[in-house]
Amino acid sequence: MFIADAHCDTLYAIAIEGTKPADCVVTPARLKQGGVGLQTYALFCGKHGPAPAGHPRADALAMLKAVEQAGVPILTGDLPDAPPEVPTGVFSCEGGEMFEGSLARLEEFQQRLRLRMIALTWNFENEIGHPAAEGPDGGLKPFGFELLRAMDREGILPDVSHLNEAGFWDVCERAALPPIASHSDCRWLCDVPRNLRKEQVRAIVERGGFIGVNFYSDFLREDAHATLDDVVRHVDALMEMGAEKVVGFGSDFDGIEHWPEGLAHPGEFPNALDALRRRGYSEDTLRDLAGLNLWRVLKRAEAARG
Repeated sequence: MFIADAHCDTLYAIAIEGTKPADCVVTPARLKQGGVGLQTYALFCGKHGPAPAGHPRADALAMLKAVEQAGVPILTGDLPDAPPEVPTGVFSCEGGEMFEGSLARLEEFQQRLRLRMIALTWNFENEIGHPAAEGPDGGLKPFGFELLRAMDREGILPDVSHLNEAGFWDVCERAALPPIASHSDCRWLCDVPRNLRKEQVRAIVERGGFIGVNFYSDFLREDAHATLDDVVRHVDALMEMGAEKVVGFGSDFDGIEHWPEGLAHPGEFPNALDALRRRGYSEDTLRDLAGLNLWRVLKRAEAARG
């Protein structure tokens, strides 16, 4: 069964935090063990406070140099017709600070690596908009709208996982491509700002986007003592809202400190699928959830490139 993961922070761990590749949560061996055919590698460039962002472009370039150490081939051209059968990667961006308020920077990175999705903010305000961590108001800024138009032309999906509610609705109203939440959970099950409200889930479903269930225990339940049953609980809640063709996985591996027992690394993805089987999900539904839903929205975005 093809498995796809919409988000990990492995390149940041290697290039910026200095983690040895063998000590990362996401490794080629674990991806193969878990049957992961597609791993999305984020270039994490969100600043860590309200002070100036630092050197986000330089950090992004350092992460690109770390790709060989990650040990997985990255697709920087058109996606193949069929999902890959062996561990393969694609690029995303988490935090648009790396573009430094310039579409020329976006073009520079696109020519080098083919971004598939951009999380417009991380946890702090930037040139693009306002994050969920700082409240629901504010939305996108002028450069944010300019960037959305360029992303539509380039076939890059708008990732709303860290964006605030006003910004989320700006994306829904102004982006031609569907919104995705690469690594978010259900706010009505765990009330943290990073999770999605029902009306946001409904909007993503209506637009044919994607929601990757995040494995961070703090987002799965408020006491942070999550189990595989909590992952199933969030999947169930999304399915109840018609997300059969929208829901998938966005592990956040190498970017989280707590995870459900039995789901600590990519090699344990089958444990999540087995838990969903026990819940009664059909094999066809599991194939969609495991990877095909993400694959389809990536292919849709690629087909929209100008």
